[in-house]
Amino acid sequence: MAGTDSTKTILDAGPSPVVILVRPQMGENIGAAARAMKNFGL
Repeated sequence: MAGTDSTKTILDAGPSPVVILVRPQMGENIGAAARAMKNFGL
């Protein structure tokens, strides 16, 4: 079955994405970005 190989780990996915906030205008923007990253497992 596809996608059922239990020997593979999340580390096999390759390098993690990098998120860069350029000149965030408010501290809330940083918090929202961090929360979104956590929600999606980054």
